[in-house]
Amino acid sequence: MFERFTRNARTVVIGAQEAAHRHGASEIRPAHLLESLTVRDGILAMQVLADLGAPGDEVRRVVGGLRSRYADDLDAEDAEALKLLGIDLDDVLSRIEGDLGERAGRGRGGHTRFTKQSKKVLELSLREALRLGDGFIGSEHILLGLMRSGDHTLLRVLAAFDLDPDDVRRAIDEADRRAG
Repeated sequence: MFERFTRNARTVVIGAQEAAHRHGASEIRPAHLLESLTVRDGILAMQVLADLGAPGDEVRRVVGGLRSRYADDLDAEDAEALKLLGIDLDDVLSRIEGDLGERAGRGRGGHTRFTKQSKKVLELSLREALRLGDGFIGSEHILLGLMRSGDHTLLRVLAAFDLDPDDVRRAIDEADRRAG
């Protein structure tokens, strides 16, 4: 499937791997795909968001503020709840990561694995490309895949700019028709 990705989309996937590594995550999560997607203002996904009133620098700021540093089903709200019980989630996760060492989340050849949710986003990106009649997977398809998966970080980003996912989808569809 990776051969169907445009250069920009490949850069997003590689950037997600780098983001996961930079944040000390044992696996590549959808939030890493989103973070990587927002780094490049010139790609179609970011152009559409900018046209809808969500400029790249502001989107990056919001993503940075929302980015989960925790394991897949734990977030900042969970950390606060645990703090009330005297448990420091960051400390617990650091100990686990230290105990497991570099092997945690690593596949063959030492590459960081994608979570099931991230794989689903990439699969949905392909489905979105097919829906639009495109023979490739671009950055816009990754954005659509994140939306279609219901990624909570992306939905929070869109909400921060009062953007409805259906409006974003329509704008991408229109941009795709103009480009096609």
